[in-house]
Amino acid sequence: MKHIYILLLGALLTGQAAGQQDPIRLTFDVHVDPAPNSLSMPAKIDLYEERTENMAWVLDQTEPLNIPISFLSTGWYMEFLQGAGAAGPGAVVLRRLYDSGGQIGSHSHAEYRRGPFDWPSISGANPPLSDCRQSWQDNVDWVNNGIMAAYSGSPPDSLAVINNCKGSHLPKNEPDYHTLMAEFGITVREPGPEEDYYGTFGHHIWHAYRPATHNYMAEDLSAPFVQVTAGPVIGEVGVHHGIHQDMSLGSMQNQLLQLYFNWRFADRSGAPPKVWTWGWGSHAHNYDPSSVSRETLSALLPWIETHLRGRIEASGSTALVYDTHQGVAAVYEAWEAANPGTSSFSFDTLTQDWNEYPFLRPVAEEMLGMSVQADLSLGGGLSAFLHSDGTDNAVSIWGTATSTTVDLSAHLGSAVRVVGLETGIVYAVNNPAAVEVLDEPLFVTERGASCSSAANYCATTPNSTGHYATISHHGSTSVSANDLVLTAADAVPGQFGIFFYGSHATQVTFGNGFRCVDLPIQRLSVTSIDAAGDASHALDNTTPPSASGQITPGTDWHFQFWFRDPPAGGSYYNLSDGLTVPFCP
Repeated sequence: MKHIYILLLGALLTGQAAGQQDPIRLTFDVHVDPAPNSLSMPAKIDLYEERTENMAWVLDQTEPLNIPISFLSTGWYMEFLQGAGAAGPGAVVLRRLYDSGGQIGSHSHAEYRRGPFDWPSISGANPPLSDCRQSWQDNVDWVNNGIMAAYSGSPPDSLAVINNCKGSHLPKNEPDYHTLMAEFGITVREPGPEEDYYGTFGHHIWHAYRPATHNYMAEDLSAPFVQVTAGPVIGEVGVHHGIHQDMSLGSMQNQLLQLYFNWRFADRSGAPPKVWTWGWGSHAHNYDPSSVSRETLSALLPWIETHLRGRIEASGSTALVYDTHQGVAAVYEAWEAANPGTSSFSFDTLTQDWNEYPFLRPVAEEMLGMSVQADLSLGGGLSAFLHSDGTDNAVSIWGTATSTTVDLSAHLGSAVRVVGLETGIVYAVNNPAAVEVLDEPLFVTERGASCSSAANYCATTPNSTGHYATISHHGSTSVSANDLVLTAADAVPGQFGIFFYGSHATQVTFGNGFRCVDLPIQRLSVTSIDAAGDASHALDNTTPPSASGQITPGTDWHFQFWFRDPPAGGSYYNLSDGLTVPFCP
């Protein structure tokens, strides 16, 4: 049946209209973690019942909305489920989950089955492959046993089809993980390790892909399984997988809008189709009464229903649907069959390289660290949301091909930038009362819009005149005004010098003084020092020394003046102090 499903999906994908994207596929992961093996038998039973009750509560929220759950279980939970029989609450929950379109897979940490209801953890920081294999085998087998028990020996699909998604903390290295996925014939990996991407770009990966053994965020089209991508536990803010991640309600809404803006741009610009996906993770224990995960889920699901799920674009494309990990993988495999040899996603450099970045840079930079605060009802066919990073507010807004002018002054201060999230163009500044809106999403933001004062920093030393050279400026720090003039005073008369700048400050010995700008630096043209020891340079924002030196609103740059000083001896040159300039629109 699965093979037929992939063939049908392939036919649908190849029959898509030019430029149309398949919907974003949103996944909802619930998995059961291992129980502390030191617990008494009554305590383990209590834990089993609590987690079952929590999953039943989740299904009470999702079943009325027809949202499928991607469920993965450890072996210990399924052993208790089997012991309670097909009429037990665990079996009832498992059938509800699968029969409503969900999936069942295997999740494990380092535990193995030593005996009845006895699941200790394998010792050691990096167990050998044989121990990892035993852990996998025990957990996969007992998930299968639980499925058979829930369906009284007659599940609706084969065990190989049902139990075809795996998440595990072992093995600790990718080559061994790939080996076990191939040995067990499992073709879908639970989201998790690829969360590292958040630490570089402030959001998760939004395409399914096949991961490489040397780098689980790089692509290897020959890998034996598909990596489905998502974030960690819904509602929580903190370190997960070694990366600080924000999965609070407002942050998740912000990332869903980031994803939607990227998908929408691909859809309306005629980009080649890709498999777009995101979602969230959770453990059964996260849904205890009064938990942040329960509270966040209760608010997030209706928000998605209102704003994203089933939304139809002008192209006729549907914006977002729910799916399971296995469903996303099946769509990916169909896309793969229709686009042989085509890359889906690969993060090879593991650094913030915007040339490698496959999504919209303005969306990543402008919406970084933002959180949705409110939905705005502005009428006129407009969609709008109020965002904040805790300091500055912003409004994301978009409409149709017909121009509409809106007043956002009730939500924003007087100093704003109006940025196109597809083009990155700053269309206007400092006029929130008259923002022109078309079909390109705009980000009307206070961040980087106010002109703060420039400030001197760093030490300077006396030059051959006995004076300390200093740097200053006149004119404004407005990028659009482009009237900043750098000045230096008390340098050596009759010599020449160079103003230079960079994105980071430092203080290191250099020549007869200190270099206050960290490498790499941007050198401006040679300047003569007059008889009073003064020099100046009119900065032109439109002609930076190199592309990496482009000055944009909302960025800070550090400037300094280098000058020749032959009479001083030593290195025969010196420098001024430093000047930090925060640029605004």
